[in-house]
Amino acid sequence: MFGWLKNKKAAEPVETSPGGSAIYKYDEPQKEGLRMPEAVGVYAEEIEAHFATLYPDRAHNVLHEMISDLIHVDVHILRPSAEEAFFVIYTTGMSDLPMCVPDAMPGADTYKHAELFMYLPPTWDPQKALEMDGDQPNENFWPISFIKYLARFPHECRTWLGEGHTIPNGPDYVPILPSSQMSAFVLLGFQGELGEMQAKDGQMVRFYMLQPLSRAETEYKLQHGMNALMARFEEKDVPLVADINRKSLIY
Repeated sequence: MFGWLKNKKAAEPVETSPGGSAIYKYDEPQKEGLRMPEAVGVYAEEIEAHFATLYPDRAHNVLHEMISDLIHVDVHILRPSAEEAFFVIYTTGMSDLPMCVPDAMPGADTYKHAELFMYLPPTWDPQKALEMDGDQPNENFWPISFIKYLARFPHECRTWLGEGHTIPNGPDYVPILPSSQMSAFVLLGFQGELGEMQAKDGQMVRFYMLQPLSRAETEYKLQHGMNALMARFEEKDVPLVADINRKSLIY
């Protein structure tokens, strides 16, 4: 099907955490030169229509990728509405290729195609973000740089992303911003239209929300499991709108 996938084995977990999470470790992907995408925008129009239904009457801008390697990832920006005072950003292009979901996973074929989204506060300035150099995370650009990086991650590393997966910002948990305690992300899944869309060709496309985590929160999840982490979030009433400046719930 896709030439680059031929004879490529999926990543295997190296251990299981006390909380039951499979732990994968990855080396820096070997540089293979520029790989032109073999498919572009497979589900993009359907995904745009889906998000327009979920978040109606919002101004919509698209950060189009100029040079694409492996997949073509665009970032869509839905501006706050009068009823919902937060930005929504989401990807298209991650679902153009299937992820390497383990065959033993029940319903594996329904988890192979996914996109990412995030809620951002109304104080976020996308205009400044788009004017800045995306090579370095910064106060305005970090949501775009990380959502694009994570959209490519499962394809670069021949693995998969799904609900409850946590991804640190490097092995040393580098803060997303120098002033922030957040240094990782967790993927949240939802039931119904917020969490999935069945495309016209019958393929299921999953949607996962990115939430920043501190190192202590990530390690707590690995030790105690996702349900325990979510219980702490609910106890402290942490909003779904990403807050890069919030204090860690666990120290």
